[in-house]
Amino acid sequence: MLNLRIGLFLGLRQMQHTNPWTTILIIIVIVFTFLNLVVVSGILSGIVDGAMKATRSEGLADIIINPLAGESAIKESARIFGILDTFSEIQSYSPRYTNLATIEANYKERRDLSIDPDIISITMTGINPVKEAETVAIESIISEGEYFKEGESGYIILGKYAIDRYAVEFGSVFPSLENVYPGDTVRVTAGDRSEEFVVKGIIDSKIDLISFSMFMPEKEFRRLFGRDDHNVNQIIVRLKPGEDEDVVKKALQMTDIRLFTRVETFTESLPKYILDVSKTFDVLGLFVGVIGIIVASITIFIIIFINALSRRRQIGILKAIGMSKESIEYAYVIQAGTYTIIGAALGLFLTYFFLIPYFIENPIDFPYSYVSLSLTDTDLFLRAGALICVTLIAGFVPAWLITRQNTLNAVLGRK
Repeated sequence: MLNLRIGLFLGLRQMQHTNPWTTILIIIVIVFTFLNLVVVSGILSGIVDGAMKATRSEGLADIIINPLAGESAIKESARIFGILDTFSEIQSYSPRYTNLATIEANYKERRDLSIDPDIISITMTGINPVKEAETVAIESIISEGEYFKEGESGYIILGKYAIDRYAVEFGSVFPSLENVYPGDTVRVTAGDRSEEFVVKGIIDSKIDLISFSMFMPEKEFRRLFGRDDHNVNQIIVRLKPGEDEDVVKKALQMTDIRLFTRVETFTESLPKYILDVSKTFDVLGLFVGVIGIIVASITIFIIIFINALSRRRQIGILKAIGMSKESIEYAYVIQAGTYTIIGAALGLFLTYFFLIPYFIENPIDFPYSYVSLSLTDTDLFLRAGALICVTLIAGFVPAWLITRQNTLNAVLGRK
C-alpha cells in the first residue's frame, strides 16, 4: 500500500510538470481511439439492425400468422379475426391476400406487334388500405404519387423495382416496366381475367420484399382472382408498445388459432441469411475493435516509454535515495491510467450526447438500410474497460524496462 501511495504521489507530480500540450495531445489520441472502437463496430451492427427495424416497421410488424404447412390460405379466417379482436395486447392487424399476376404497360402506344410487350410477372398483394396503414408504415414509403384513399377503386401501388428507372441496378436480371408514372394506366392479368388499373403510387423501400411487391385493395383483389371464400394468405399483427411478442404468441397458440395457422414472432420469421449477416458484422466489429485496442496500447506504450526514457536519470536518483522499483512503476501506470480514463470518459460523453443523437436524426443512407449507431450501454462500457486495462499494461511495461536497469548507469546517463 505504501508503494502505491508513493507511486500515486510521483505520478501526479510528473503529470503536473508535463507539457500541457503533450497531455492534451495524448488525451485526444485516446478519445479518437475510443471513438474508433465504438463508432465503427456500432455502424457495422447498425446496418443489419436498420434493415431489421425497417422490415418490422414497413413489412411484417411484430407477429406473422401464416397458413399451416401444405396449405395456401388460412382456413376459418373470419374466426381468426374474432379471436384477434379479443386480445387487448394487439394494437392492430392487417389481413393480406397474395397471388401471382402479370402487369402490362404501354400497350396503348404499342404499334409494332413484332416488339415484345412491356409486361412483367409480380406478386400481387390485396390489402385493406386502412388496416394496412394502421399496422405498418406503408404510407411513409410512398415516394411518388399517394396512398389509397378509403373506399376508392381502380388503383394499384407498385414497388419501385417494377419500374425501369429504379431497377437499373439489376440490369436484365429482372424485367421492369418502362416509363410508368403515377396516373398511368396498366393492365393487370390474373388467370384469364384482365382489368385496367391506374397507378396510384410507387413504393420506395430499402426492403426488397416490399419493393418487389404490388398492392391493390382487397375487394378488387378478390374480384380479380375470384376469391369468394374470404380466407386470407397472411395476417400481420402490430402489438401495443411494451408488449412482449413471445408472450402474446404463446397466448395466441393457446386458442383455436393453432388449429388453422402457424404463428411466428418477427424474429422467428427472419430468414437465416439475415441472421448470418448479423453475426458476420458482429465478428467484423470485434476484429476492428481488437485492432483499435492494439493501436491504442502501442501508442500509450510509446508515449510512456519516451517519457520514462527521458526521465531515466531521475529514475536512477529515485532508486538511489531508496524509492522502490514498484513505486516508480506504479507512478507510470497511474499516468497511463489517468490519461486513458479521462480520454474514455470524454469519448463516452461525445458518444452519448452527440454521436448517437446525431445518427438517430441523420441516419446514413446505405444501399442496404438507413444506418444509425447500434450500441448498448454494455458495449460502450466493455470497450472502455478493455481500453483502460490494455493501456495500464502498456504503461507498466516501459516503466518496468527502465527501472530494471543498473542504478549507477541510470544516474550517470550511461547505456
